[in-house]
This record gives sequence, structure tokens and C-alpha cells, in this order.
Amino acid sequence: MVMTFWWVTGLLLLAALVTWGITFWNRRAMRRSPVLVANSSYLDRVPSFVRAQRASRVLRVLTVAMAVLGVLASSVLSGRVATERIETPQFASRDIVLCLDVSGSMYEYDTEILNTFADMVKDFEGERIALSIFNSTSRTVFPLTNDYDLVERELREGAEAIDFDEFGYRLGTKDYSDDKVSKYTTFVEGTRGIPDEASIVPDGLASCGMLFDQAEKDRSRSIIFATDNEVNGEPVFSLKEAADRIAERDISLYTFFPGRFECSEECFDELKTETERIDGSIYQSSDPDAIPSIIQQIQKSQAEQLGATPTVVRTDHPGPFFVLTFLTLVGVLVLGWRSR
Repeated sequence: MVMTFWWVTGLLLLAALVTWGITFWNRRAMRRSPVLVANSSYLDRVPSFVRAQRASRVLRVLTVAMAVLGVLASSVLSGRVATERIETPQFASRDIVLCLDVSGSMYEYDTEILNTFADMVKDFEGERIALSIFNSTSRTVFPLTNDYDLVERELREGAEAIDFDEFGYRLGTKDYSDDKVSKYTTFVEGTRGIPDEASIVPDGLASCGMLFDQAEKDRSRSIIFATDNEVNGEPVFSLKEAADRIAERDISLYTFFPGRFECSEECFDELKTETERIDGSIYQSSDPDAIPSIIQQIQKSQAEQLGATPTVVRTDHPGPFFVLTFLTLVGVLVLGWRSR
């Protein structure tokens, strides 16, 4: 919460304080020069007069309290209490495909990516997200959509399902209950379509590139591609051919390489070469906690590419202070009438 015109609130409170000071000084002057009324001392012994005096003092205190509350409320109202948020309208034309290798060596990184994007969904405004997973074959979990309830639900469920210690040597859950195994097998269903093959990376990337629709519209198109590039089988495309298909469709490629296992150097060099050849960016890390910062870098670079200018959007919230000002004004009028 912020106050747009805080200086107006300050000036009104200062004026109220000065007015109170003048009034207080005049009341003190009146007390130094009281008006004397002859033969009135007996009034202090009249019960009705005592009650009237007591009621008058209570009414004066309540009136002052109401007046102070009203001044505070009206001063804050004049200062325009508002909330601020930063919007980048150009991002409404952004399409992002999460393209995840779901071979066993990638599970913990996939889990982190899915959870991170699920946390980010609440801040999206118009962007469309898709999720494609692959191993020996590809499966589209959901196509490009801005139905954020669906997106968050699918990402959360996917993160929970893939957080599974299939081979007994990684950091994922070792829960082998029927329910956990069922969630895992349901999620990866369709990604093991070729027997004795795994992690067919070029075909997975090419499949992700096919998810972008609305080719005639001017939209930002990006693939976040997570893989260790350990190909075990015979792909239809080479990685170069898959990258060329991405470049032909003017799709930005952001590659995440975890840097693990036997072929880490060779696999990384190939990924780096092909990613950077089509002006993409590659990130590597053995720490899954680095993924949120990588995604932030991706957003920053996309903002620069789009020429996106973040703007501060203020939303006023006058309701509570308007109601409070109105009620205190009514209260002062009622108490004034009662005092008479």
C-alpha cells in the first residue's frame, strides 16, 4: 500500500493541528475570564443538573474523538491510498514452451523447473504456456494456453509425479506406494514409445517447436529446453536439424544443461554449439536451485528483446476511508444535535 499524494495528507494534518492549537488556546483564555452568574452555586446539588453536566462531558469527548477520527480518515482519503504493481503489457504476446527431457537423470531438475513455473503463474497476464515432455518419444501434457488454473494444476501434478526415485540413486522421493507409482507412470506415459531407446533429444526439441500456433501473428516465441543430451537411440533428426527448424520459425531457445554423467563434456559442447548457432542461450549448473535465477535471466533478456517497458500501475482504494469519513461526519452531527 502506498499514498500517492502523501504531502496533501501531511498538510491537512498540519492544518488540523494548528486549528486544534488555536481552539485550545482560546478555551484556556475563556477559563481565565469566566462568566460569573449570581445565585447559581446550588445547581451543583441538583441531580438533573449533575446528570446533564456528566452527559455533556461524555458527549464532548465523543465529539472530539469523532472529529479526530474524521480528520485522519479524510486526510488519508485525500492522499489517495493505492496499491502498486509493475506490468509489462508486451509480455501478453509471449508464448513459452517448457520442453523437458524426462529420462531418469533429469527428474530432479524437471521437478524444480515445474515447481518454479507453477509459482510464477500467478504473475502471468496474457502469456501462453505449454508443456511437452520427451524420452524416446514426445508427449504434449498441455498445449499453449493462458488458462492459468489448468497450467498451475498440471505443473504441480507433474512436479509431484516426476519427483520419483525410479532407479534408487537420486535425490527424489523413495515413495514406492501404488499411488505414487501410478502418478509417475501416468505422467511419463507416451514418452517411452520406442523400446530400448531413451532421451532422443533432437526429436524432442523438434516436437516442441511444432507446438507454436498463430504463425501469422507477431508474438514472442520461446522454448525452455532442459536436457543432459545423453542420446540413447537413433533419432529422426540430428540436433543441428532440430535447431534449424527452431530458427526457421523465429523461436528463441534457452537451454538448460545439468552437467552430469559420463558424456557431460561432449554433450555440453554439442548443445552449446547448436544453441548459440541460432542465437540462443545455454546455462549449465549441477545445482537445481539455480533454475529460478536462470528463469529470471530469461525474462530479463526477453524484456530487452521485446523492448518491453515495465510500467507502474496504481489502483486506488478509497472505499474504507470514504466510509469512515462519512460515518464520522454523521456521528459529529448526531452528537452535536444531542448536545444541544
